[in-house]
Amino acid sequence: MSNKKFLKYAGSMSVAVLISRFFGLGRDIMMTSFFGTTYIADAFQAGFQLPNLLRKMFGEGALSAAFIPVYKEIEVTKGRKKQIEFGINLLSILSVILFLLSLLGILMAPILLKILTPGFDIQTHNLAVKIARILFPYLFLIGFSSTLISILNSHGSFFVPGLSSSFLNIGMIGILSGYNVFNPNSSLEQKIIATSIGVLIGGIFQTLINFPQLRQIGYNFRLNISLKDPAMKVMWTRFLPGVIGLAVRQINLYIDLILASFLVSGSLAALQYGNRLMQFPMGIFGVAAGTAVLPLFSKYTAEKNWDELSKSLRFSILSLSFVMLPMTAIIASLGKDFIKILFMRGNFDVFALNMTYKALLFYSLGLIFYSINRIIIPVFYANKDTKTPVKISAYIVLINIFLNITLMKLMQHSGLALATSISAFIQMVFLIVFLKKKVPKIQIINLKTSLLKISFLSTLLWIFLQSINHYWITENFFDTLLKSGVLLSLSVVIIFNGATLFNIENSKTIKDKFWKKLRKK
Repeated sequence: MSNKKFLKYAGSMSVAVLISRFFGLGRDIMMTSFFGTTYIADAFQAGFQLPNLLRKMFGEGALSAAFIPVYKEIEVTKGRKKQIEFGINLLSILSVILFLLSLLGILMAPILLKILTPGFDIQTHNLAVKIARILFPYLFLIGFSSTLISILNSHGSFFVPGLSSSFLNIGMIGILSGYNVFNPNSSLEQKIIATSIGVLIGGIFQTLINFPQLRQIGYNFRLNISLKDPAMKVMWTRFLPGVIGLAVRQINLYIDLILASFLVSGSLAALQYGNRLMQFPMGIFGVAAGTAVLPLFSKYTAEKNWDELSKSLRFSILSLSFVMLPMTAIIASLGKDFIKILFMRGNFDVFALNMTYKALLFYSLGLIFYSINRIIIPVFYANKDTKTPVKISAYIVLINIFLNITLMKLMQHSGLALATSISAFIQMVFLIVFLKKKVPKIQIINLKTSLLKISFLSTLLWIFLQSINHYWITENFFDTLLKSGVLLSLSVVIIFNGATLFNIENSKTIKDKFWKKLRKK
C-alpha cells in the first residue's frame, strides 16, 4: 500500500512539476537570450535570491516541515473542523509576518546586497537594489502560496499545487515578451526591470490558483489570529529549530553569492543557469518525491506504523536511485549539447556555454545525494525531530565553506558547484547514521546490492554516451538536436533493458506503475 501511495502522490506531483519545469525552461531560454552572462544577469540573480532565500523559511522549508505533522495529527485526533481552524490561524499569522518582512526587505535592500555581493561594482549593485525592491513583495506571495500548497498536499492534492509555479514562469515570459514587442529599442536594464514586474504578476496568479481547491476542502478565508492555540505553540516550538537549521543551510548560498561576486563577470549567472538545469530532473523527481512523502510519513508516524514507513522509505530511495544515477550519466555526457539547444542564441555566447556547462556538470554529480536527503529529512520531521537535521546542517555549512574556498582557488566557479555536491554527499552520510540512532524502529535493509547494480548500469551508460560523443560531433542547432534526441532515446532503452538484464529490484514496478501514472496524467 505504501508503494502505491508513494507512486500516486509522486506521480501527480512529478507531472505537475514537469509542466512547470518546461515553462521554466522557456523562461530561462528567453532570459539567457536577452541577458546572457552579463552584469545585468548577475544583478537579477542577486536581486531575486534575496526574497527567495527568506521565503524558504516560510514555504517549502522549516514552516511546512513543522506544520504538516501537526496538521495531520489534528486531523487524526480532533477531526477536520479543528484542522481547518488551525490552518486558518496559521495563514492569518503568516500574512502579518510576511507583510512586515517584505516591507523591511524593501527598506534594507542596499545593505543586504552590499553584504551578500561585496564584489559587485557600483553599476551592478545599483541595478540589483532596484530589482530586489521590486521583487520583495514576491516574498509575501510565495510564502503565503507555499503554505497553501502544504495544506493541499496534506489532503492528498498534488497536481494543481505543483502546477502553480508555472504561473511565475508564464508571468515572466509574458511580460518580457510583451515589453520587448512594444519597446524593441529599450535598454537591457529596462527589460530586466519589466521582467521583475512579471515575477510579481506571476506570483499573484501562483497564489490564486490554489483557492478553489481549498474552498472544496472547507476553507473560508478570514483573518483569525489566536496565539493561545496549544497546537500552534507546538508548531512554533518545532518551527524555530527548523528556521535555525534552514538559516544555517542558507549560509551556503550566501557564501556562494559572496565568493561568486569576486570571480569573473557572469560567474553568478552561470552558476544559476547550471543549477536551474540541474533542478529540472531534481524538481520532477527529487523534490516531487520529498514533497509527497512528508504527509505519508507523518501519517505512518502518527499511527506508529513503522513497518509501512520502513517499506515506503526503502522504496523511495530505490526509485530515486533508478532515475537519478542514470540521469547524472546523461547530463555528464550530453549536458553541453542540452545547453546549446536551449540557450545558444542572442547574448549567450561560447564563453557563457562553457561556464554554464562546467557549473551544470559539477552540480549534477550531487543529484542522487540531494534527492536522498530530500527523502530522509522528512522522516525526522514526521517524528517531530527538527533538531537533528539542524545540527547536521551546521556541520555541513562549515565543511562547505572550507570546500568552497579551497576548490574555488583551483576551479573558479566550478569549484563552488563541486563543493555543493560533495557537501550533499557528506550530509547524506550523517543523516543515515543519525536516523539509525534516533529512529531504530525504521529498518532499511538490503539496499547495497540494488544500488551497486544501478551504479554499474549508469557507468556503462556513461561510457557508451562518451564513446558516441567522441565520433559524433555536431556544428549546428538541428544536428545537435538530432543527436540529443537519438542518444536520449537509446539511453532509455539501455536503462530499461539493463534493469531487466541485471534484475534490479523494483525496477519493473517503478517502470510499470510510475510511468503508467505519468501517461495517464
